Amino acid sequence: MPALKRRKWIERSGLSEKGGKMKKYLLATFIVIITAYILDTGAVADEIWLKNGDRLTGKIVRLEANSLIFNTGYAGEITVKWQEIKNLKTDTPVKLMFGGETAIEGVITPGENGSVTVTSSEIKEPLSVELARLTVINPKPPEPPVKTNFRINFGASFTDGNTQTESIYGDTELVARTVKNRFALGALYKRSKDGDVTTADSLLGYMKYDYFLTPKWYLYSALAGEKDEFKDLNLRSTAGLGLGYQFFETETGKLSLDAGASYVNNDYIQAKDGGYAAGRWGVIFEYFLLKKALQFFHNHTGLQSFESSDDLLIYTQTGFRIPLYKNLNSTIQYNYDYDKSPAPGREKEDSAFIFTLGYQWEG
Repeated sequence: MPALKRRKWIERSGLSEKGGKMKKYLLATFIVIITAYILDTGAVADEIWLKNGDRLTGKIVRLEANSLIFNTGYAGEITVKWQEIKNLKTDTPVKLMFGGETAIEGVITPGENGSVTVTSSEIKEPLSVELARLTVINPKPPEPPVKTNFRINFGASFTDGNTQTESIYGDTELVARTVKNRFALGALYKRSKDGDVTTADSLLGYMKYDYFLTPKWYLYSALAGEKDEFKDLNLRSTAGLGLGYQFFETETGKLSLDAGASYVNNDYIQAKDGGYAAGRWGVIFEYFLLKKALQFFHNHTGLQSFESSDDLLIYTQTGFRIPLYKNLNSTIQYNYDYDKSPAPGREKEDSAFIFTLGYQWEG
């Protein structure tokens, strides 16, 4: 069919008009869908009104400890003091708690006179709630009844040829934690040889139990035993009780300080045995300098005799942990021990720079 006749036939049959209408219909449908999507995406946003007149849009993450964590698309998560909030609304249901107990799950809309309205499928009519009564929004899932943390580190070096040396170091610790109780069990081992001559051989083990009187204050009992041939120690044992304070304990870090009374008993290999009552203090500090990338730690324990100022013992471990892959990490640390009155012929100070690979598990 000639082109001119085919065009006239199409025009007479109305196909061109129908094709044009179809294209317009598809375009209109596409525009409606996109517009609806944009409107719906924009509508899914919570809002908070501040007492200074500002209004923020984003997503409420949670309310805890009188602070509202609010996720904005332009600044990430921000924290707003609860007392600075005048009103708020949510576009999806949130869990609300009153006085420490989960009360209801529903959508919040602005109310009047310092209150909000909660609409929920759990109740027949909307509920008006004063902001002052609202203690928690979207509470965190309950923590397991027992939280455990286990770590083990190992380092070794060997040389052969003109010089034959070997050095082995390892440490391990297990901490079990509940709301009221914390139990720690750990050990450190070090052994070195130069040819056939042993130059270091020591073992230190410890146990510690903390009972929390409040979220911060705790009572503790501590036991430790040390064996070191080169300190002339067949066994040095310590046992004590005291009081401690947990400044903070979060995913970012922890800091605790405790002090009390202990008894130190020295069972020497050659020197005269003896014991004394002492004051004990301890510090445990861990903190991520870079988020999950570099952790600084410092553990310190001191024992000072009540009977003589010359009887002073100090143990410290200071260093950095670097996460490598999943639960694996590397550690660079400096261990320093000080004994003001060592056995005759022994040094007051012992120190070591240590590089280890380790494994850490939390559950």
